[in-house]
Amino acid sequence: MHHVEAPAKLTIRFEVRSRRSDGYHLIEAEMVALSFADLLKVDTAVSVGGVTMVADPLLGDADRYRVVVDASNSVVRALDFLGATAQVEVKKRIPQSAGLGGGSSDAAAVLRALGYQGDPSATAILGADVPPSLVGGHVHVSGIGDEVELLPDLRRDYVLFLPEFSISTIAVYRAFDRVGSDGGGNDLFLAACEVEPKLRLLADELEARFHKPIMLAGSGSTLFAEATLAELGLVSQRTSPELELAMLSTLVGSVVVVGCHTLARPGLNEHG
Repeated sequence: MHHVEAPAKLTIRFEVRSRRSDGYHLIEAEMVALSFADLLKVDTAVSVGGVTMVADPLLGDADRYRVVVDASNSVVRALDFLGATAQVEVKKRIPQSAGLGGGSSDAAAVLRALGYQGDPSATAILGADVPPSLVGGHVHVSGIGDEVELLPDLRRDYVLFLPEFSISTIAVYRAFDRVGSDGGGNDLFLAACEVEPKLRLLADELEARFHKPIMLAGSGSTLFAEATLAELGLVSQRTSPELELAMLSTLVGSVVVVGCHTLARPGLNEHG
């Protein structure tokens, strides 16, 4: 039995370079792995495999964490990629369509647990965020997400703001092709606000409340600030050994707030 963490991927800088003829976008990005993670149990001592996913009740509404387990599921696809049989249980903490690469990180965690030693770029067939999630730590990402270069370890604290709504990555890229970028640290912010106007309302409210730059994670819907919960004057209301959480009431509804920090690559190792 392998117990593996699947760290959230935080994109702290994101640029869209161009759009290819096949519809994929070429990017330049800087990403870090976070201590906020899904938790996986991978058992290979089975004759019949399967995948189950359960929501961590500490994170609130289970619907945000309910993932369909079929042939499109990232963990199922990772097992098929390896030709492996295993029973995998995933405790979901990273919401769907939150810009934190949760599904890709789950797939990468399975690949690590089962000893994948191949070229990380080959795993892009499972999802654009799988190669950087597999490499882990602090990385520069280019191409369509398949070209990953290690960067020096980065030690930073971040606060994640997880709203009740999610945002489709496909819809954001389609909007980007129409509206472009406003020149901020994430080229997808303007497009994400076009898809979900509540995102801009939330970002403006958080900046006014905390007097900190508020950034968009990936294609959204997560927003983040470089800070700790204490620096923002937020008191952790519910904790577990791995989680530092708070809740906010905002103009767009309740927001789960997560305090976390970056992980160096050794912090991604599994434990049996």
